[in-house]
Amino acid sequence: MRILVYWEQESWGGVDTHLLELLRTWPNQTDEVVLLVNEGNIGFERLKADFSSLPHVRWVIYKSYSHNEISRRLRDSEKPRFFAWFLYLALPLTYFISVHRQSKVFRRLGAFDVLLSDNGGYPAAWGAISAIEAGARVGIRARLLLIHHSAKHPGPLMNLFERMIDSRLMCYASALVCVSHATRAELLKCRWINEATVRIRVIHNSISLEAESVPQAVTNIRAITTTNSEIYLIGIVGRIEPYKGHEDLIFALARLSPKQRAKVQLVVIGSSTSTNEVSRLNRLAHNLGVEDNLQFLGYLEGRPIDLIAQLDLLVVATRSFEGFGLTLLEAMCVSTPVLATRVGAIPEFVNGNNGLLVAPASPVELAEALVQFIEEPQLWKRRAEIAREMIMDKKTLMAHEYRRLFTECLA
Repeated sequence: MRILVYWEQESWGGVDTHLLELLRTWPNQTDEVVLLVNEGNIGFERLKADFSSLPHVRWVIYKSYSHNEISRRLRDSEKPRFFAWFLYLALPLTYFISVHRQSKVFRRLGAFDVLLSDNGGYPAAWGAISAIEAGARVGIRARLLLIHHSAKHPGPLMNLFERMIDSRLMCYASALVCVSHATRAELLKCRWINEATVRIRVIHNSISLEAESVPQAVTNIRAITTTNSEIYLIGIVGRIEPYKGHEDLIFALARLSPKQRAKVQLVVIGSSTSTNEVSRLNRLAHNLGVEDNLQFLGYLEGRPIDLIAQLDLLVVATRSFEGFGLTLLEAMCVSTPVLATRVGAIPEFVNGNNGLLVAPASPVELAEALVQFIEEPQLWKRRAEIAREMIMDKKTLMAHEYRRLFTECLA
């Protein structure tokens, strides 16, 4: 089987980690996988050495002219704001230009049996959607769109165009793959997608605990934060954005008594697309008097799962939607207790037996959970053990399910 993976992204996060895990655990090493990656893909640059080490995978860099990539280049060049509005109105034109260019590139790369177009939300990366139509034009028999996050309602002035795109997607896609039932439900709620017309499969993420093909040095978190072993290390991992709920966790920290705060150190692992957000959160912590209990560590060397293994508690405080929550799965694999908000797909695999769920945007409930963690650590350790047992009981890796779906679509 010859597989083309179209991957267009400008930042980094769970999408690139998911793709690496999928290809690293691929069940048939005789399959040939070609990664078509856009210039400026930070996620790919971050993991290039890992992808390069996979013998069945090769990658090709592609200069995309999708709506998203043109927008990114305009932002980088600091063009006036009105250019962005003009580009938005030109979305139908850029879509069909992207289909035309992708068709030419696909033909140049040779014949493929399967196209997997890797997208964040929907529509999100327009290049990922246009790739499905381009794949149909050049005769790729099975064409699948992978959706990681929530779908969005059509933007202003684009209702008719986006309705047409949904219709074309149902025509050209062999299947839509969602990483959770929550992602699938949002897609059906927000878009003109008919589940009777197109296959919509849910394949949950999974993690293999086998050693990485490219060993990585791992940052010692306690060493760089000078936190002694008697202090609980509580971490939140991922990009720093307002919807991720860092602010709520800081408010919760401020609700603890001085005696309780003396027992914890909160570390934020991950970078931000805006230095203003980090500065704002630091000012907030200072004004609340908890700056000594909070450290922003930025991007750290090492696999996320190896960093999470060093934490005494992982917190996911997302306010709105999580397509899956890969960091929670990684924490469960290494027996790190988890505290998360009840949003999106998180309740599909986290419950009161293997972790603790609280309401989103609720510093009160977060603070209550932190107090319980400080006062009853053994209870949280038992939950973490149950979580690991649950993960280990999953006998089928996601890679097997993806290949099985590819075979079904080809049939």
